Amino acid sequence: MNISEWRALLRSLRKRFPVSGTVRVVRRPLRKDCGRTVFNGCHGYRVTIDSIQPWQGQVDTLLHEWAHVRAIEQAYAHDGPWGSLFAEIYDAWTKDFQQ
Repeated sequence: MNISEWRALLRSLRKRFPVSGTVRVVRRPLRKDCGRTVFNGCHGYRVTIDSIQPWQGQVDTLLHEWAHVRAIEQAYAHDGPWGSLFAEIYDAWTKDFQQ
């Protein structure tokens, strides 16, 4: 996956799974996590993806973190709405985003 494919994936996520706030996604080396989502109140969300992992890991992590953004109230528990949203996002990615 190259940068233009990464940006296309982000555009697809924003279009198909919109959120009310701004989502800023950055890729950089992380020490402990594959990814991290932070809710910044009125400033929206900041998603950080570990850039050291392989591309497929970065994609999986982005889909995972996008589900957190979509269900931020229950996001940190990895259950309830988050699990359903992650499954929906991942299913769409396997069917539609990989063309």
